[in-house]
Amino acid sequence: MNRLRLALRLPLLIGLLVGGLATVLLLFPLVGTGLQRAAIRRWSRLLVRACGVTVSFADHPGARPLAELPGGSFVVSNHISWIDIFVINSQCPAAFVAKAEIAAWPLVGTLVARTGNLFIERGRRHAVHRMIERIVHQLAAGSRVAVFPEGTTSDGLRLLPFHANLVEAAVRARAPVVPVGLRYLDPNGQPSAAIRFVGDTTFVESLCAVLSQSRVHCELHVLAAIVGPDLSRHDIVEQARAALAQCLALPLDDTLPENLRELRRA
Repeated sequence: MNRLRLALRLPLLIGLLVGGLATVLLLFPLVGTGLQRAAIRRWSRLLVRACGVTVSFADHPGARPLAELPGGSFVVSNHISWIDIFVINSQCPAAFVAKAEIAAWPLVGTLVARTGNLFIERGRRHAVHRMIERIVHQLAAGSRVAVFPEGTTSDGLRLLPFHANLVEAAVRARAPVVPVGLRYLDPNGQPSAAIRFVGDTTFVESLCAVLSQSRVHCELHVLAAIVGPDLSRHDIVEQARAALAQCLALPLDDTLPENLRELRRA
């Protein structure tokens, strides 16, 4: 069954990627931002479905639906897989801050780069400062910006430390910070191992695992925005992490992932 699912889903996904690439190269230069965002939202929904992932929404007090998130909002989310970007974009297109390596991924890298996302060279302090300025500009222009403050993917069974550097942009722009929680469950209601993109797993290996698995259900939790002129970036990430840990019922893991430890040594 796994091979059959892969054989059925892979051509559909390739067709979507080629169609998406044609859209961003040929259509985007001719239309405005509103139509571009609508196209990103529609295309992301199709891609998520083609991967066998369904999405439901959990209501939380004081939170607005993700689809109604106003421009100039700053989203912070836990990070499990490359598909996180498309799950969030399927409801609320945003400019994601992603590692520079993604731009080199076949097809997906081009799409991510051509849809307004921001790439950062991890481990370079000057790159962080430049990125903060770019995010401030994006927020001031009314764009939504999204970051994964863990700085890497986790296995979805815990929350890694949240890093506050890029949240400085939200503080400077006085933007509301919206925590978003993602949880992927297999048909038995257990955390999906197929979705995890951790360790030495390559993108192609992860893609094949996702396309081969039986249907996965994604719970998307949108929490109340964190606002306050007196809050520092550290205050914000602590509040966001605590709120996400509570709603997802995840423990906090404060050990630094090995890949981030290596970057800090550099």
